[in-house]
Amino acid sequence: MVPFSRLLVALAEVPDPRRAQGKRYPLPYLLLFTVLALLSGAESYRGIIIFLDQRLDLLNDYFGVTLKRAPALNTLRNLLQSLDAAALESAFRDHARGLLPAAEAGAKPVIALDGKTLRGSFDHLEDRKAAQALMAFASEAAILLAHTEIAEKTNDPKGSAEQQDPGCRGDDPHPRAERRHLHGRCHALPKKAFQAARDTENVLIAQVKANQPTLHDTLKTTCADLAPRDRHSTVDRNRHGRQEHRLIETFDVKGKVGDEWDGLVAAVARVTRLTWHKDTKSGLWHETSETSLYASLEILPAAVMGNAIRLHWGIENRNNYVRDVSLNEDASRIRNKPATFARFRSFALNILRANAVSNIRRELYINALNPEQAMAYAVT
Repeated sequence: MVPFSRLLVALAEVPDPRRAQGKRYPLPYLLLFTVLALLSGAESYRGIIIFLDQRLDLLNDYFGVTLKRAPALNTLRNLLQSLDAAALESAFRDHARGLLPAAEAGAKPVIALDGKTLRGSFDHLEDRKAAQALMAFASEAAILLAHTEIAEKTNDPKGSAEQQDPGCRGDDPHPRAERRHLHGRCHALPKKAFQAARDTENVLIAQVKANQPTLHDTLKTTCADLAPRDRHSTVDRNRHGRQEHRLIETFDVKGKVGDEWDGLVAAVARVTRLTWHKDTKSGLWHETSETSLYASLEILPAAVMGNAIRLHWGIENRNNYVRDVSLNEDASRIRNKPATFARFRSFALNILRANAVSNIRRELYINALNPEQAMAYAVT
């Protein structure tokens, strides 16, 4: 079986932007080799060319191609930057969906939505700010499902509605066979996202912050006047002198949040965190407390809502942080079509996650030292 056969099938759907006479390098394989280069530690177009130059014979043998030499740097860069972004994203979503483990019957996977800044992509000469992307992340499987480029780092833009069902394409014969349980951390509560979630039969949970004072105060007052429908508590202890007691209370607020949100916000989760911190010098403990409100499209058990809210942080710890620290995404100075290169990072990261790799930086170093390591992944 050809390695990365599923990835090759997905990449074959990306249209080739070159004229017929200029196709010395087959596009699907060139895109695949780009992903393999990133799996071996490449962080730039030049790094991809170095990888191709050093691994050309091995790649020819493994994949049955007959490349005589690596393409020129400008050739590769211009080709990747001229790819159709929508087609590349569609290929990415198809491949990501195939990496997801089979969900248990009746389960609602938690998908976290969060904005990500490509901090090094700013261009003062062209008066362009750093590119932003809204990402959808399957928290339990740690698989990134979709990206949408946005104007600001928020979950409010049109892209939020577009990603409500990121694992399914419009031509899927069963696009909603598996309902998805979404959670987004939002700077402003996205009404359009709630409407899209309702229309696609998803469940959306979003934090309501003080920067929306009217809605925040309404929910706070409403919850204070109602008895909780359900409660769930957890206690977490770690080795660093920290204990967190979390109380999740759910409230039925149908018809109590005003006409604007009627039919969209059916429940509220009030999460109270009481955290004890130990001073390592004095041995004394001090406590801090915080209360957050989360609006939900449906009424769910408190334990389910609490789990979804906690799983949201997986996109921060297992995606955003890893991309910046292990893949050096923040340091990348690619300014022309930076989202294209970011998608190839996502291909590579998804493959590592699907193969149960926990230490990404270590795995990239091993792949760089062992030419055949990156070819041996079982789930590709």
